[in-house]
Amino acid sequence: MKELLSQLEPITDSETVHQLIEIKDRLVELNRKRLVKINHSVMQVLCAKHLIEQGYDVTVEHPLVGGQLNADLFAIRDREPELEHNIESVLISERLGLPVEKEALVVEVETGYVPPKAALYPSRYRKTRIAAKIARYCRYSHRFGLATPNYHVLQIPEILLKPPELRDIEEIRRIKEECDQIYKSPPILLDALAMSETDYVYIINVDQINVTQLPPHEYLDTVLPTRGLTFH
Repeated sequence: MKELLSQLEPITDSETVHQLIEIKDRLVELNRKRLVKINHSVMQVLCAKHLIEQGYDVTVEHPLVGGQLNADLFAIRDREPELEHNIESVLISERLGLPVEKEALVVEVETGYVPPKAALYPSRYRKTRIAAKIARYCRYSHRFGLATPNYHVLQIPEILLKPPELRDIEEIRRIKEECDQIYKSPPILLDALAMSETDYVYIINVDQINVTQLPPHEYLDTVLPTRGLTFH
């Protein structure tokens, strides 16, 4: 991690470096306790740099819902004018204890890991995991993003990239049934799957120490077709 910070220092400002040092120290301490892995932590640091430079205050491994969930990256900044100020947005602010003039972003880093129990259905496992993450974390953030290394393709169910009003409820039910086989405590809510949205995809190139931010539909339209892949 020290080597990564030494590479980042010449290409960013001192305030960003200061925040990244605090993030690095937290991740190193968690690594000593065997709670995080170095490859995942490196991506968190790079994504944190990207967000800090966009005006966010960033913490990592941030507890939500009294510790029932941990956000890989939790970022707060002044509310942007285009963020809709509706009842759900106000409820999210209340859940987080944030003033309404602030907005929260949660980013989950997905490396593509598949546990041994899912060895015979890795794509289905990854698709279900992504669906569950979107549904869970969107209830505790005004915006939600998925980050992934450039060598991995996110298995995002295509229906979850459509506007909520265009989603087929029966297809949503099928995704919930798959989620229920893996996630039981707490279960994934049908309403959350029906209404939650992903705002950003962050492609992390560790070798080049950079991050590319895409809207999800652009990721779906450009990255997936080039590899002959579609996810329904």
